[in-house]
Amino acid sequence: MLYYEMTGFMPGHRPDGDDDAIALPDPSDSALLLDFDGTLVEIADRPMGVVVPARVPDLLSRAMDRMDGRVALVSGRTIDDLETFLPGFDGNLIGTHGAEARIDGTKSQTQDIDLATVSRLQRLVDDFAALRPEFLVENKPSGVVLHYRQAEEQAGLAMKFMDSLACASDGFRLQPALMAYELKPEGVGKDVGVRTLMGLPGFAGKTPIYAGDDLTDEAAMDVAQGLGGIGIKIGEAETVGRFRLAGPDALVDVLEKWLA
Repeated sequence: MLYYEMTGFMPGHRPDGDDDAIALPDPSDSALLLDFDGTLVEIADRPMGVVVPARVPDLLSRAMDRMDGRVALVSGRTIDDLETFLPGFDGNLIGTHGAEARIDGTKSQTQDIDLATVSRLQRLVDDFAALRPEFLVENKPSGVVLHYRQAEEQAGLAMKFMDSLACASDGFRLQPALMAYELKPEGVGKDVGVRTLMGLPGFAGKTPIYAGDDLTDEAAMDVAQGLGGIGIKIGEAETVGRFRLAGPDALVDVLEKWLA
């Protein structure tokens, strides 16, 4: 049970999945907070292999205009990755699960990172993956991810290895994700990022709408709903979200209608 819960595939509560049943507050009273992979774009076999449909930047541009800039991405991606995939988006960004931020165009690290430990963890995970070429390693400024999308049968091995590193690394913890395990600093999370965004001038006092697909998005949805907002789960896994949609296309459809 623990394994399936950690990997995000345990079935559970199924919120309403009917697009027409998703009642969103007026855009003038809302803030739109969105995950990227699996939410705005389909997940790819490799992190840099995602394709951004033309309607996604168009939607973000329309939302920025309609909502006076109260649109932000909250992602496990680095800020550099997000800027690469969405070069025209000038809204706020929370990257690397909250370890990085771009607020009003200014980039920053949100907390001090033990770079020596990050480097050691990345080296160890690289060495491990060299023995298992079906695994894919993604290094980040504040940690490292081991993807097993190409080797689902090795998920247990990946979890045990990454958990052992987390247990031996003060200040870092294991973050399960869909088809991946990430080592990241304690105290970093998308929920913290949502609280930061909702405290900004312009965002404060508005109703947050958060959409995400991964385990890392659950705490963020919980915060958004605790602030009187709405969580939208993308995909099939168990969720605290009030609503559910099948995939990125369905989310973009809903948001396009909402902003029309």
